[in-house]
Amino acid sequence: MKGSFERMKHHITLLVLACMTTVSFFGQNSTARLTSENMSFFTVSVNGMRLASEASVIQEITGLQEGMSYNLLIDYTSPEFDDVRATMKLNANGGQGAGMYSFTVPSFFQGELRLDNFMPTAQGQPSGMESMSMDMNVNMNVGQTALNVSFGNGGNAQPTPTPTPTPTPSAQTQQPDPAPATQEVQIVYVEGYSGAIGCEKPVDDSRFERMMAKIADAGFSDDQVAMAKQILRTNCLKISQLVEILEEIAFDEGQLELAKFAYDHIYDLENYWEVYGVFSFSSSKEELEQFIDSQY
Repeated sequence: MKGSFERMKHHITLLVLACMTTVSFFGQNSTARLTSENMSFFTVSVNGMRLASEASVIQEITGLQEGMSYNLLIDYTSPEFDDVRATMKLNANGGQGAGMYSFTVPSFFQGELRLDNFMPTAQGQPSGMESMSMDMNVNMNVGQTALNVSFGNGGNAQPTPTPTPTPTPSAQTQQPDPAPATQEVQIVYVEGYSGAIGCEKPVDDSRFERMMAKIADAGFSDDQVAMAKQILRTNCLKISQLVEILEEIAFDEGQLELAKFAYDHIYDLENYWEVYGVFSFSSSKEELEQFIDSQY
């Protein structure tokens, strides 16, 4: 009888391993492709471990788990650019399945990568199968011995719960007094401003000087507007900084185009009226005012 039970137990063990292998085979990983917007070569480290790939303007990271976050170090080979530390979040698919993420490392980085595209994949699944679930229960009783094997929700073995005794009430212990709440420190980016906030954190003076240098180097007015837009996509400015950029652009047409684009990237939004003083023509001021009115 005992030998028969051992043989049956052995068969169950093999079945368990086979099921676990099948579930593991169908597991999927995501891939992240990072592109340097400034076209400078870089290497990348993930959670403190550097990838073995050579420096390039594009790096791919494979074997990532959907729904997780990873700490990255973007290490530029050129001393012209500061290294970037960022958290990469893989949550475009709601933590389900897997896919290919395409991120851009912005030229003027301010806190996060820019997700340009996500394409879900069905890696490792046979054609026509969208999902797989397993729910298998094997019960075997031999004499007084019982063996229970249960799978569900992706193949993880679920042991039969064992009732736990109800704890005996004991003398109530005195809880420590809660720690006093710490007072939140208010950071002031624009002195005396208390109006609506258009974006969370304007760039500091050092970063803004680098931005201005890039815009000035662009040369022609159209190129300056294009460069300024590229910078504004991933940065927040104070209205005084935007005015300085607009004054660098020679013509009303380019100034108006950039002023409209910048509206969603200004910290002290209720100071936007200061932009009107940049324009040479009243028609430009009127068109900008109509644009702002349309945002409400």
